[in-house]
Amino acid sequence: MKLYEWIWLPIAGVIAYVVTRSPSGASSKNLNASDAVIDAATRTLLAETSFRQSPAEMSSILQVGINRAKETGDLLAVFTPPGKPNWNRSATFKRRWNEARGYPQWSKARTFVVDVFAGKYPNLIGDRKYFLHPAGMPKCQGQQCPRGRQCVNTTAGRRCLPSWSSDDVALVIDEARFS
Repeated sequence: MKLYEWIWLPIAGVIAYVVTRSPSGASSKNLNASDAVIDAATRTLLAETSFRQSPAEMSSILQVGINRAKETGDLLAVFTPPGKPNWNRSATFKRRWNEARGYPQWSKARTFVVDVFAGKYPNLIGDRKYFLHPAGMPKCQGQQCPRGRQCVNTTAGRRCLPSWSSDDVALVIDEARFS
């Protein structure tokens, strides 16, 4: 081999590594996703979206749970109401979560969860651990919002959002805000 051919070998190796590695933090394939975890994550996804949002938004909602589990090591606890740390305390969410197995979208949603957990969707939100749908938040009454909330222009109009979802920190993906 000639000298110039030797120079290209390490460069080709680096290129091959970059092209074939999974995106940083892209999936939970290093986390233990048992059938119980996949079931709980599917219920959560259906309770939150009815499997009607974009793949980018839905995979990012699941990524919130994955990010939370990186701290606790317990995906099942994250995706089981009320969630640890708290996912959603509302009675409506818990009812929808409990009914989710009967939803006609169950099979498609479950396959989607398996694909997200297998790393087939990129991590669009980094290490963010919170999200909300502004449409489910109270409308602003003038500039007044309850303590700890602020009036923010959102995809659903002006809403009173928690300070952790302010415009300064939130990443908007379709109809959801991630912080």
